[in-house]
This record gives sequence, structure tokens and C-alpha cells, in this order.
Amino acid sequence: MQTDILLKQLYSSLGELKATIEKFEKHPSPSTHYTEQLHSAIYHSNKLVSAYLVHKEQHDLSPDLNLHMKLMNVPTGEEKAAIVEPIKEQVVVLTAVAEVVKPIEELIAPVAEKLIEPIDEIKPQVKEFPKITININDKFRFINELFEANATEYNIAIEQINAVSTLVELNNYLNGLKSIYEWKDDSEVVKNIYALAQKRFA
Repeated sequence: MQTDILLKQLYSSLGELKATIEKFEKHPSPSTHYTEQLHSAIYHSNKLVSAYLVHKEQHDLSPDLNLHMKLMNVPTGEEKAAIVEPIKEQVVVLTAVAEVVKPIEELIAPVAEKLIEPIDEIKPQVKEFPKITININDKFRFINELFEANATEYNIAIEQINAVSTLVELNNYLNGLKSIYEWKDDSEVVKNIYALAQKRFA
């Protein structure tokens, strides 16, 4: 699934790069604007090619997505393996205990039914928060000014913002992004993304 998404993004990026190269070649002496456009298109395509290569060859997440998952404290493959092994040992012990406990439970059950009235199971209700709403102008400003003109990193960040379930988690994640991308506290764009994200919990 992740490979397919990366591949679609890569094709799209390469199409944009081709169009940018054609614009650049039409001018005998390209301006700074065309040169910057070409540089940005090459940089973006290069990052997607690298991410796709890593994912295909190592069956790993893209570097950009790994960065965001670390901010969200999601365990990596190695960390999951370190967690699973001790759990397997505990399952063996618990299975042996269960074999001893089961006959005792069968003896107690008839008496317990007479002494204890049944209690309805209380199911915790998980509140669903609305997704962040961003207009097209803010989207392009966020991509260009906050995510170094990288739409992939922007999209991953928005997905993670929509995934958090508390305001504390949201602020921790945004502060992590602010540190990585060196966002300025007094920037209007930074204040805007904080405000829009925090509206989910208002």
C-alpha cells in the first residue's frame, strides 16, 4: 500500500519535473525564478525516488514517515521484536497457570452466580474528533513556508495531526515539528497551523 502511494507521488513529481525542465530549456538565459523552480522539482523528485528505493529494497518506511512516527512514539521493527520476545515467554507461563486455575473456577462458578448479581459491562466511549480543515491558500503556504516545499512531508504531518486523540499529544507533535523545521514562534504561518490543529479539540 505504502509502495503504491509512493509510486503515484513519484510519477506525479516526475511529470512536474519534466514540465519544469521544458520551461527552463525554452529560455536562452533562464531567470532566477525558473532556476529555483527547477531546483525545487529536482529536490522533490530525488526525495521520492530515495523513499521508494528504501521501501522497495529494505521493506521499510520512507525516511520522512519514520521521522513522523518517532514523533508519535510508534515503535520501529526492532523495538517491536524486543517487545514480542519477553511477551512470548510470559504467554508460556500464563498458559501453565491457566491450566491450574480453570478447574478452580469451574468449582467456584455455581456459588459465585448465587452470591453476586450480574453487572452490565461498561464500555468506554471513544470520542471522535473532526479532521483539521485547511483551505487551498493555507495548504500551499504551509507546504512552502513550513515544510520546505515538500508536499509529502506536509501530507504525513496532517495525517498525524488528524490521528492524535488528545490536545497534549497534538501540542507535543507540533512542538516536535517546530524543532525539526526550525519554525519561529512569532511567524503568522506557524500560529495559523497551531490554531487550525487545536480547533479539533475545541
